[in-house]
Amino acid sequence: MEYAYPIVGFFIGMGLIATSVLTAFLYAPTTSSTIDTAVTAFTGVTLHLGDLFAVTSAVAVIFDLLANVGVTYPLEVPFIIGYALTHVIVYYSSLHITDVQTQPMDPEFDIRDNPLQLLTLSIPGALILLPSNRGR
Repeated sequence: MEYAYPIVGFFIGMGLIATSVLTAFLYAPTTSSTIDTAVTAFTGVTLHLGDLFAVTSAVAVIFDLLANVGVTYPLEVPFIIGYALTHVIVYYSSLHITDVQTQPMDPEFDIRDNPLQLLTLSIPGALILLPSNRGR
């Protein structure tokens, strides 16, 4: 029962990240209209909050499990690791979501060729592993 909050937080975070990725995939803002601005803000907020919930939940469970086997760290260590992971993942996720938003407008892109891409984009940290289209 002690892991109830972190597990629920992890799934809420994963749901928010999936919502962000799905929104970015389905709607690519092209102007500075109010709707495009709102969609961009929604995508960013859900990505950031989802990543925060997922990463902090995972870090909390991992460091609690380490404490249960006798390996203890000061409170600052999990805080710094969670903080760094959250920011690195959000940074690279934002870059890849920008790339995903350009693909639906590409006439050569067909999601049926790679149906697991959308699922992969919904996993925190997996966005770092995908090759970026930047610089091509």
